[in-house]
Amino acid sequence: MKLQTLFIGHSIQILDRVDSTNSFAFNLIKESPQPEGYIIWAKEQFAGRGQRGASWASEPGANLTFSIILHPHFLPIAEQFQLTKAIALGIAGFVSHCLEDYTHVKIKWPNDIYVKNCKIAGILIENVLEQSAIKYSVAGIGLNINQAVFDPLLPNPISLKMLTGEDLNPEECLKQLCSFIEKQYLSLRAANYQQIDEAYHNLLYRKGIWSDFKLNSEAVKGQIEGVNRAGHLILKKSLPNSSFETITVSDSKQLVFL
Repeated sequence: MKLQTLFIGHSIQILDRVDSTNSFAFNLIKESPQPEGYIIWAKEQFAGRGQRGASWASEPGANLTFSIILHPHFLPIAEQFQLTKAIALGIAGFVSHCLEDYTHVKIKWPNDIYVKNCKIAGILIENVLEQSAIKYSVAGIGLNINQAVFDPLLPNPISLKMLTGEDLNPEECLKQLCSFIEKQYLSLRAANYQQIDEAYHNLLYRKGIWSDFKLNSEAVKGQIEGVNRAGHLILKKSLPNSSFETITVSDSKQLVFL
């Protein structure tokens, strides 16, 4: 399949093994500027990083673990969570395309991609700021493609192969995924913030559903109402006297979905 993008994925560096593609990308940038859309793809990542210091484990050669270097100078710092939304929407769109089913693919705050109640992809976006602008961003992505057996300590992983019953070509998947991500990135560049925000909220996992959570280790019942401009989760929390309290959660480590 031919790459159908303007710039994302036009330059790809393939590594057999690396600690973290995000760390490799930052070291690469320190040596010399890299074009927008440059991808570092590792067949094996032995110290992959996820959100808030979590790790990302992946079977060598079975999945996609890669990072994209982006130059979102156009994006105000106050709107930097829009980049997270755009990348998440791109991945969700690709997964939906592969499954031919848009109803079960969700974005779990802040940016994990879920199919039903299982995690298929994770994202780690790291921005480098300079004065009032974003100098560059590195978007690290882990997407489960062909892995069928996972570490039993992982709570709820799933892969495209487990969902479709088919082995997929990771290289072809990467090419298609690039086009889905670039479409959302170009929408972001056009400042379509409202459109991106609406699409993100339409896919937000458990939005509007009363659910059980652990909030700072306390068992609570709550309903996700949305995500604010800063990327914080807005949660309506049930109180013992049958009233409600609306709170914001800034760190995903504070909240555990039960």
